[in-house]
Amino acid sequence: MGEPALDQVAKELADAHRRADPDTVAVYWAPDPEGREIRLVEVSGSVGETGDVLPYRFGPRVAQGVPYASVLILLSPAEWEKVKLGELELPEGWPSAEEFVALEEQR
Repeated sequence: MGEPALDQVAKELADAHRRADPDTVAVYWAPDPEGREIRLVEVSGSVGETGDVLPYRFGPRVAQGVPYASVLILLSPAEWEKVKLGELELPEGWPSAEEFVALEEQR
């Protein structure tokens, strides 16, 4: 069998992160145009405001069902609002906030 679809793995990661941080209010997927990595922005009430967008990079974790590299950005609700207003910038090469896909919790 082939690898699971990138968007499906993104949804599974989002659900796992919600379970780990119950203060997560939203998770957004920023599709990678090259389809090589999962890019997530997680908005959480447990994250303090730094005014910086710091991406955390992770390699593939095939044994845990994540065959793709991933990049995670944790933002407070206020920081996410600043991203949407263009007052806080995402990493180069990432889409604008309007292009993100909201990942709802899978039940």
